[in-house]
Amino acid sequence: MIKNNLIILALFLLASCSTKIPSNQDDVCDILEENSRWGQYLLDAQKKWNAEPSTVMAIIRQESSFDPNAAPERNKLLGFIPWKRPSSAKGYAQAVEGTWEEYKKETNNRRAKRSNFSDSVDFIGWYLSKAPSSRIKAYEVDKLYIAYHEGYGGYKRRTYRDPDKAWLVEVEKKSKIQRGKI
Repeated sequence: MIKNNLIILALFLLASCSTKIPSNQDDVCDILEENSRWGQYLLDAQKKWNAEPSTVMAIIRQESSFDPNAAPERNKLLGFIPWKRPSSAKGYAQAVEGTWEEYKKETNNRRAKRSNFSDSVDFIGWYLSKAPSSRIKAYEVDKLYIAYHEGYGGYKRRTYRDPDKAWLVEVEKKSKIQRGKI
């Protein structure tokens, strides 16, 4: 009986530590009210990487809808059997494995997790801090989003102009609007 109670207590404590997905994702005040520590993480990234909190929040909103466990939908084998994911992207930032490993190495943050909001915000700040090498200004949120999504190499090669990625140009416009709202 005591063992069962301890298990239930442990599960309750674990559940209470988890971050819930914001209910109103279009209002940063509501989001920060629901997750009180997030504001400080955003300010830390701004101070450390010169990353605008509104830009970081717009990227997270677009990439994961604030879901710490977000990942691309699995491809289907024979149209119905869940198979491999099209990329290794996951977490708030939808960071791919290789870039995440590069971030951990460069920042000496070996314990960083993609499902951790603070780590994801720091990652986005780190990634956006590389924008000047692609001649993108900090206020050009539409270009920042394209470069974030496609990678700086893809941005320079203009892979977003591929007809298969017409949707990305719409998202680029939306990110500019979201930044204004957030």
